[in-house]
Amino acid sequence: MTSFITSRPRLTGALCLLTVSGTLIYFGKRRLNQRCPRVSITDLPRSSACRRLIEGGEVSGQIPWGVDKSPLLSSWSDPSDKTHWVTSFAALQTDVPVSSLENYEKSHDREKADLGKTDTYELAQNLLAAFLKNPAIAPERWWLDKDVPPLSFTPATPLFGNPNIGAFLLGSWSSTRGISIQPDALPPNLPTPISEFPSNRDVLDPQTDTAGSVFYWMFPRGLVNSVDKAASYGLSWRIMDGGFQEFIVEKVSEDTARVTWVMVECADLYPDQNDKSVRDYKKMPWILYELHVLYAQILWYGTLRHLGV
Repeated sequence: MTSFITSRPRLTGALCLLTVSGTLIYFGKRRLNQRCPRVSITDLPRSSACRRLIEGGEVSGQIPWGVDKSPLLSSWSDPSDKTHWVTSFAALQTDVPVSSLENYEKSHDREKADLGKTDTYELAQNLLAAFLKNPAIAPERWWLDKDVPPLSFTPATPLFGNPNIGAFLLGSWSSTRGISIQPDALPPNLPTPISEFPSNRDVLDPQTDTAGSVFYWMFPRGLVNSVDKAASYGLSWRIMDGGFQEFIVEKVSEDTARVTWVMVECADLYPDQNDKSVRDYKKMPWILYELHVLYAQILWYGTLRHLGV
């Protein structure tokens, strides 16, 4: 063994580096799994707008990553035909002190309801604000942001990025206030979601103190088209066109809130708009989905630290 080490110092160094790196990655991922665990769709509050999206409507018959079914969805611009589906789902959930959300420094301009103590509707907006100000997302915002205005909770407000690749607020909801997501509230002549998103009005549960905010986002059209073209020549996978993300706060006691980040990705079933005879259910490879979730855990961990948890 000694002779092997002395005769091949570079190989030995590389093996040691791989061993140390693998150990760090293993313990880092285990830490993230403990601090930012994944949950199933049934662990989401019934009032969740993204849960309503997936569990409602006609089922596609295909199984996405992270959930056992996907609805067929129409495009936002044409509700007459089902042209999209959900390709992946992931949700991260953690219990935090209510005070960490109440005391979060609000760095955005919005009207605050005169309710004395902050309710879950405002806490959910604080959670989204903390996510957007999370230092872990700074490199992404540096690359994407193009003169984004101060954070506002008006539908269609840009949160980060630009009209070609960015995120925009869809709306906020509250089970106790009786406020639901109103897709029709999006003003015209602004970027819209890639697919329909139904209101969660019929699933609001006034018996639970829960609220959330939803935003929609889009991948750059050029990148999506390039991958779709490769898929038409035999590539076995595609990427999502865009999707929705939801930030939920549920009070489980006077002092504890359960915070959840939900991610839903969608894709066009007909990447070739000239041929709508066969639906294309290709989705991203499993390893890309797992890396996507790992990146989400890193961002969620940074958000919790930003909240002082």
